[in-house]
Amino acid sequence: MSEAEGRSAPHNLEAEMSVLSAMLLSSDAAIDLAMRLSPEDFYKAAHATIFEVLAELVDSQIEADHVTVAEHLQRKDKLELIGGKEYLFTLADYVPSAASALYHSDIVHTKAVQRRLIRVSEEIAERAYSGSEEPGDLLDDAERQIFEIARKGETGEPQSMQSIVQATFERIEHLRSRDGDLTGVPSGFVDLDDLTAGLQPGELLILAARPSMGKTSFAMNCMERAAARDYPVAFFSLEMTSTNVAQNLLCCRSQVDAHRLRRGRVSDIEYQRLRDVAGELYQKPIFIDDTAGMSIHALRAKMRRLKRKHDIRIAFIDYLQLLNGGPRMESRQQEISLISRSLKGLAKELEIPVVALSQLNRSVEQRDSHRPRMSDLRESGAIEQDADVIMMLHREEYFKPTEENLGLAELIIAKQRNGPTGTIKLRFFREFMRFESYTREPEPIA
Repeated sequence: MSEAEGRSAPHNLEAEMSVLSAMLLSSDAAIDLAMRLSPEDFYKAAHATIFEVLAELVDSQIEADHVTVAEHLQRKDKLELIGGKEYLFTLADYVPSAASALYHSDIVHTKAVQRRLIRVSEEIAERAYSGSEEPGDLLDDAERQIFEIARKGETGEPQSMQSIVQATFERIEHLRSRDGDLTGVPSGFVDLDDLTAGLQPGELLILAARPSMGKTSFAMNCMERAAARDYPVAFFSLEMTSTNVAQNLLCCRSQVDAHRLRRGRVSDIEYQRLRDVAGELYQKPIFIDDTAGMSIHALRAKMRRLKRKHDIRIAFIDYLQLLNGGPRMESRQQEISLISRSLKGLAKELEIPVVALSQLNRSVEQRDSHRPRMSDLRESGAIEQDADVIMMLHREEYFKPTEENLGLAELIIAKQRNGPTGTIKLRFFREFMRFESYTREPEPIA
């Protein structure tokens, strides 16, 4: 393909020269353009070298003109490689306006994206022809590389402390301006949001419990409450069908007994409530995938597409142990380690909170005290290490029902990498599969 078949890769040398000329003639343009482009965006090697020097001068707050650029190129023994001082004077003759230089920078970037797409496509085709890799691995890598190209302007290179501190203080100023508001996606549970400031982008949150504690219901409650505030949400249900998930959501929100609904025994009033809630949910940005036995490769691809297409702000996976790590795993522990690490990587890559449900070991039920501990997590080592937040749901009434604990639940925040731990009391209405804050509910949505 491309140059190998007699075709030159997409490029526009005039646009590249216009960009470099603007940077040589205007310090303001140099600052703007240095942030918009990278040396790899330039087709001509000489142009990439000149841009790299210009960007270094901007970073050092040194006035960039053909004299200082020539001096820095000379120090690097690259002046003659770019065509000497004469070529720098040639660039200065272009004299573009600032507006046209910005437009030309878009052309340079567009051509660079086209070249990267061609390069990735050729590489993937070559690897597919060789047949030496698992198709799932190849698909996952292809998806990752294409997604990286789509993430305009993000190089993934190490950052200087100056840029990190500047970005940190910009975030601090933003937090101050919010005056205590949530900085993450709201769970809809006031005490949990107080403790976490919302479910934070880039974090992996584990919601763990033994069967029948209500972890799926709690996750769906969080999903529904985030979507009610117009946060696009994704829910990957590896155990229930999408129809069952939707039915449970309807029961939760309309407060209709789920067991009676499954038998078709609902009153006219309840039926109308279900219709009203269905109309509300119909408008909400909720995306449900019920693929059983999904591989971590497929999950990554689907989440990237959902982020790109619908800008999802949070994802739920029900549940972690049902994901398939791939055919080459030597042990279940190694497989869970890969899945856990991949979910953390996805949260960071997509800049969203990823909430993964997880089973607890049977040891919880064999102790006198049934309160779960982090060590009760199945294949817990990797999960404990990768998770930013570990939440464990506990209902004592399931083991020892009394009048005092009837309908009560605890959400134990056993780990929070960037915040406090603690225990949150909840009310659980099993017939509606609905959790509510024990002390107070969030303010109604306007």
